[in-house]
Amino acid sequence: MKLQNVIYCGDNLAWMRQVPDGFIDLCYIDPPFFSNKHYEVIFNDGEEIRSFEDRWKGNIYHYIEWMKDRIFEIHRLLKDTGSFYLHCDWHAGHYLKVMCDEIFGINNFQNEIIWCYQIGGKSKRRFGRKHDTIFIYTKSDNYFFNINDIKIPRKPGTHMKIAKDANGRIYQEKTDRKTGKIYKYYIDEGKIPDDFWLDIQQLNREARERLGYPTQKPESLLERIIKASSNEGDLVFDPFCGCGTTLVVAQRLKRNWLGIDVSPTACKLMKRRLAKVGVAGVEIFGLPLDINELKALKPFEFQNWVIGSLGGTLSDKKSADMGIDGYSFMERDPIQVKQQEHMGRVEVDKFETALRRVGKSKGIMVAFSYTKGAYEEVARAKDHNGLEITLMTVAQVRQQLL
Repeated sequence: MKLQNVIYCGDNLAWMRQVPDGFIDLCYIDPPFFSNKHYEVIFNDGEEIRSFEDRWKGNIYHYIEWMKDRIFEIHRLLKDTGSFYLHCDWHAGHYLKVMCDEIFGINNFQNEIIWCYQIGGKSKRRFGRKHDTIFIYTKSDNYFFNINDIKIPRKPGTHMKIAKDANGRIYQEKTDRKTGKIYKYYIDEGKIPDDFWLDIQQLNREARERLGYPTQKPESLLERIIKASSNEGDLVFDPFCGCGTTLVVAQRLKRNWLGIDVSPTACKLMKRRLAKVGVAGVEIFGLPLDINELKALKPFEFQNWVIGSLGGTLSDKKSADMGIDGYSFMERDPIQVKQQEHMGRVEVDKFETALRRVGKSKGIMVAFSYTKGAYEEVARAKDHNGLEITLMTVAQVRQQLL
């Protein structure tokens, strides 16, 4: 099993169980927040749709048990010098903290980072919810923490006295009234960030690095984390890596990386994103190609797979697509995708209506199989209405990729 600079697609628990003990230097996760929200977004100028739910059957305890299995594996995978960063918010943070104390040991809890930001709406019934929480745990007391690479500028306007030394360097000075001890802090040396971070803002809609992923975190946030708890050449691990921010920043900072995500769409997005920073030919293991695996995909993931495999682009409408899911590359012929067996005459007839609505005479339908009536309707549509509809099976689409 390759474990450096590679992406695995699928259930992270199953993949993590194949990784040896004590292999990871740093693990950051930004898992589902138990927000009970449904997200649906279009990536890359219409190339892909990502639809996912942060919804849980059952209650918070079901979610915590699901997370516990995975964090137990993360603890096993960390080196004794390794660190674990858990990104969460008010929905489940308190429950996750108690669970992590149990797995890592309360003495290995190092920080509760409050990451403050300004964007987002506000309620008139409560104070604005404008922060996330990042819990930091270590595998042991012998952990790595890099002070020098994460220092931030000192603010000159404080209660401390400002002065210059003989070399002209500016420093801040204060005296402990009880002991008389003098503390001197040079401005040009900076300071270690406190546990509330005000200097890193959430991505706004116009941010250049934004990809359309609803929970995407800024690269500057990951840069601070990776610099603080790893060295060049170390292995950074993200088993909920979404659009790949952790991997991209790790690459830029000359770390090795390992990513896992359940979404084939997200995995392919990460590969393209890494290619833009100079990492060619990233391998993705576990992408579904077996017919049964394709049947098990969520509808939008299946739709992405089909249209992407045909080299097409998605419809610019998310849900109300009016019977057209995408378009072929050159001719811009409409494509309709059905994740079903035995697609029949009625569905073909509906697609004919969709073609006429957009003024097209050619189209492609993709399903696992078709009834005799579907083929008869295609022949009738050509003879009577001049519509050319191609019925492709998923097996035929799959064969083009082999």
